[in-house]
Amino acid sequence: MPREFTYEIEEEIATLSSYEGARGRIYSKELSLISYNGANAVYDIRNWTDYHDEEARMGKGITLNKEELKALRDALNGMDL
Repeated sequence: MPREFTYEIEEEIATLSSYEGARGRIYSKELSLISYNGANAVYDIRNWTDYHDEEARMGKGITLNKEELKALRDALNGMDL
């Protein structure tokens, strides 16, 4: 039997972008601090629907630990944007 998947959003850090889809749902790409299945929280960048309500859906994303997030920050700071 598959293990139940749980998550807890510990902190919503930033909304990077958002838009309304064809069916009126709001989609947001967010940076959050999330604990999955009761594990230590990780930094998470992914798309979400409808502001995390009961019917919210998460899209594919990426999780980063603190050191990886710092490396990403340093790489971005070194870019000429």
